Amino acid sequence: MGMPFAEATVEIAAPIDVVWRVMTDLPRYCEWNPFVVAIEPLDGVFCVGAAIALTVKWSGSGGASTIEVVDRLDAPATDGEVQRAMMEYRFLGWLTRLALVRGSRQQSLAQRLGGPTIYRTSERFTGVLARAVPLAKVQDGFERHARALKARAESLA
Repeated sequence: MGMPFAEATVEIAAPIDVVWRVMTDLPRYCEWNPFVVAIEPLDGVFCVGAAIALTVKWSGSGGASTIEVVDRLDAPATDGEVQRAMMEYRFLGWLTRLALVRGSRQQSLAQRLGGPTIYRTSERFTGVLARAVPLAKVQDGFERHARALKARAESLA
């Protein structure tokens, strides 16, 4: 049996640049994102290496706040016939330092010329306590996030 894993994929009828702009406009997350309700760089700059405060809201009630570090922030660029972009951040804190739970969330975009933008997000959890992660809540959150990103980007396109 593998480590806990959550993912969501959605096709967005908007240019990759519009979707990327929505993904990186952190102050506006509270306007459209029902899962990641707050995301803020701790030093005010959103860049690779920056620590970010992240607050998620579970369906129904409750949520979690974490500190993450940005590992990858690749703006849209052409790779052959496809434009691609990637954002990745990983969980920090004492659970990670003690190797109890580790997780790194990837969010990728891909768009073929004239086609829709494909958004995919995923996270695999490892460590001794990885199975204690509320995986069903994370999965639901990823799906809500993907649908909301689609709605927001399409409304701006």
